[in-house]
Amino acid sequence: MKNKPVVIVIAIIFIVVLGILGVLALGEKENNQNIAQNTSGDTEKKGNYDVIEAIKHIEVTNTIEEINEILGFEGEISEFSGDCTWKIDSKNWITLKKGVNSQILQATIDKESIKNDNVTLPSQKELQELLNTGMTYEELVEKIGAEGTLESKTSTSIGYIWADKNGQRLGATINNESGKCTVASYR
Repeated sequence: MKNKPVVIVIAIIFIVVLGILGVLALGEKENNQNIAQNTSGDTEKKGNYDVIEAIKHIEVTNTIEEINEILGFEGEISEFSGDCTWKIDSKNWITLKKGVNSQILQATIDKESIKNDNVTLPSQKELQELLNTGMTYEELVEKIGAEGTLESKTSTSIGYIWADKNGQRLGATINNESGKCTVASYR
């Protein structure tokens, strides 16, 4: 019976921690739903650029205020994650994610807008061989048959995406220092 107060204290701490985690999870879910709701019916382009041009004009080192000026409108800051999202239209947006040591600039691009009849995506086996040989962006472009669409930027890498005529997508990350593809995956 001497351990009963300790067990009660542990149980209370456990319940409080679960409650906090639940509130955080609900908040992030609500934030994601708000993004979806706010973009579901909006087909009109907002700002100075479409999403593909916008990410070209923004650097990962830009502040939120600088990006607001570049894009011509203010982004929405998540109260839970601190990420800022600029909704260009209902299917395309840019998010600036704050990392521990750096920022990540990510474009969400409607795959229908980047489908390309000239894109021939490699098989999984070919893709693995390409990664093993350390392909550059230029070599990927030659293999795939078209330029990639800029999709993300970090301080150490640039991400591109390709979509074939059927909407099959391939994303590739190019290391800024080596110029080589370090990650590639189908989506």
